[in-house]
Amino acid sequence: MIRLPRWGKFRTETPRASPARGRDYHSHLLPGVDDGMASYPEAKRAIAGLLALGFSGAVLTPHIYAGVFDNDHAGLRAHFDRFRAALAADGIAFPLHLAAEYFSDDAFLRLIDADDILFVQVDAERWVLMEFPCLQEAPRAGACMAALVAAGYRPVIAHVERYRFVAQAPDEWLDRFAAAGAILQADIGSLAGQQGEAVQSFARRLAEQGKIDIWGTDLHHPGQLERHIVPGLARLDAIGLPAGALDPASAEAAE
Repeated sequence: MIRLPRWGKFRTETPRASPARGRDYHSHLLPGVDDGMASYPEAKRAIAGLLALGFSGAVLTPHIYAGVFDNDHAGLRAHFDRFRAALAADGIAFPLHLAAEYFSDDAFLRLIDADDILFVQVDAERWVLMEFPCLQEAPRAGACMAALVAAGYRPVIAHVERYRFVAQAPDEWLDRFAAAGAILQADIGSLAGQQGEAVQSFARRLAEQGKIDIWGTDLHHPGQLERHIVPGLARLDAIGLPAGALDPASAEAAE
């Protein structure tokens, strides 16, 4: 049984007393590999902010997107090992796990076929974060989900509230995701307008309907924390919906 842990109430006036929120599943903390943290000092500031908000660690999900972010397993592993060593040298205790955010295309299908996939072990399942184009239906969406399932992985749909094609036909797409056994992840900042009013409205509707399995930061830079993550957390509390994060007890321990 997968356990999707829930966060406690968020109190903006006492950030140091923030409740334990588990491990942030979706983040771009690994510096210098994609459109996330540009430098090690910036990543350290972001981690300090996540700690202040009560997060117990993070899954690093750098983009793997052929022709845009040409990362691979071996290269990301080397960056990750250096990053973790630097944090340890600075005395920063924040458990990290390396995964990835895969763009759903033919290159991703080839990686699945080669079983060269970065994932998170959660209980008996292997979770893989995947994303689609935001403005149009992904031609490889169904094929990538089916290939992941056939290879023994469980798809996690990144920031589902941001896809225009899903918002235009939510029943159809949510049924397709459910049929594939996919987990739905949404960005906390979307609730605070980080991606515009249309995405904010859809995110709030999905939240109120209880459609989202995991809320994550999708953190790309430290400024997101105060501007969008804090009010997003407050919004979740206001509608009486605790946010979800990975429980370190059910997820694979940091490497």
